Amino acid sequence: MKHPTMHFSFFSKFFSNFYLTCVGALALVTGITTETQAAVIEFDADTYAFSNSNTCTSQLPETGGKCFIEDGFNVEAFSAQNIGTSTAFYSEGGHFHSSNSYEAQHFSDFDRLLGIYLTLPNGGSFSLKSLDYQLRDNTRAISGYSTDDTKILISTTFDPTQPVLGQFVEYSLGSDLFPMFETLTLSGFEDITQVYIASSGDVNFDNITTNTIPEPGSLVGLLTLGIVGFCFTRKESQR
Repeated sequence: MKHPTMHFSFFSKFFSNFYLTCVGALALVTGITTETQAAVIEFDADTYAFSNSNTCTSQLPETGGKCFIEDGFNVEAFSAQNIGTSTAFYSEGGHFHSSNSYEAQHFSDFDRLLGIYLTLPNGGSFSLKSLDYQLRDNTRAISGYSTDDTKILISTTFDPTQPVLGQFVEYSLGSDLFPMFETLTLSGFEDITQVYIASSGDVNFDNITTNTIPEPGSLVGLLTLGIVGFCFTRKESQR
């Protein structure tokens, strides 16, 4: 009894279809969207309290500021002192106030900027999409700003030796204290590798929402399989 023989055309069709599937999937992933994984920094009190210090390393120069890992992000507190002068520096005293599972950002002096510094441990890119905020106090402000209009300050760069004013994108909160958190939707912070989030006064922060961008290496396997299928199909068609 003869067993049926599977012709090469079967494999040709298979790899042809497989190639088209791979290329289509690759185009779908890279052409339509590069932001696929959302992450939210919630300042969870337990995450902060029990974070393994060995998994979080301060990324800012000359500082041992507190940091922790949450939802894949390196979340670091910074405290820049003597801002706007040649003697400006990052203090080792940078720390969080997240016992209530939000960051109680507080102002401490007119020439000192406190804030949050976000990076991915692998140095990858991400986009900053939104954050929740609450104006807690309107009686103090850092140099260059007024208590009549507290600002949320966001930037992908920060030079402490220069005045804060002019270095950050500013979002006005006014002076009315908020009983509840409100959400600030952000744009203009796509495909970044770091971001500084601060305020000119006493502001609480929570639920910092980001989208991470997949590493190109994660798509290499898919592209390779597609190329193999294409080469096999081309070779078979020349027989």
